[in-house]
Amino acid sequence: MVISGSRLGVQPTPPIAPITTDRLVLRPTESSDAPALERIRGSEETTRYLSHEALDPTQVRERIASDQARAAASTTTVFRHAWAIQLRDSGQVIGEASTWTTRNPPEPGHLEPGQAALGYVLDPAFHRRGYGSEAARALVEWLFTQRDIRTAFAGVFEPNVASQALLRSLGFTPDRWFTAEQDQSGKGLPSIRFRLDRPDPA
Repeated sequence: MVISGSRLGVQPTPPIAPITTDRLVLRPTESSDAPALERIRGSEETTRYLSHEALDPTQVRERIASDQARAAASTTTVFRHAWAIQLRDSGQVIGEASTWTTRNPPEPGHLEPGQAALGYVLDPAFHRRGYGSEAARALVEWLFTQRDIRTAFAGVFEPNVASQALLRSLGFTPDRWFTAEQDQSGKGLPSIRFRLDRPDPA
């Protein structure tokens, strides 16, 4: 079905399939995830280094609905997908992640073809167990193999040394630095953009 009102006349792709790792399932965020995401995105501790302040329950539900609409409008080359990070054994949602080439699909964003970005957040109760790196690694693999992305980016506020260490452990390296004055999220913090290039075929 062609998206109504789209200037590009592109057809959205079918819903994306879940990603399963040793301990996690990453799947498209659903409305039923709201209670878990309210605990995560409604926490000042958790959102300290995110690009938004703590959200109230209404804002979380609006965010989920917006993410679902963006996913429905996405294509294989122009996309924005939100992923619930779920424990494989219990089904508990412990975080959320995003992969995107644009803010508002199907309109192109500022990234060049073959480039995409990812972000992630975990419930602090599940930090220091390797879940974040397991989820991020799976999403990078998905970008490289399922969306033919050549370069993945991830932005981190400079004080967030834990997230920097996670990205470095996956092979990401610093690519660009931004001052606190350049921050557009309202946090007023300096930040670093990390990048990882897809390995050349052997």
